[in-house]
Amino acid sequence: MRTLTTFLRQVERNAPANFSRLCAEHGRGYGMVNRYISYCLSNGLIRVVAERRTRGRYPSRTYELSLRGATLLSLLGEKEA
Repeated sequence: MRTLTTFLRQVERNAPANFSRLCAEHGRGYGMVNRYISYCLSNGLIRVVAERRTRGRYPSRTYELSLRGATLLSLLGEKEA
């Protein structure tokens, strides 16, 4: 749960954050960041702000914290304090 909150705080701090920036900030691997992004998107904790086609196979997406994710962070922040 602690790593999820640090990931959500990272998205909040870098909003609008892209995949590369999320990987580079804490030196996390691509696989781990990909799992966190898919988990958070499926649970509505983050949302896609923009999606644009690039030269690569997959589109480039930018993410930000959703209202549900912000609520979770505030609840967990009160619990830790």
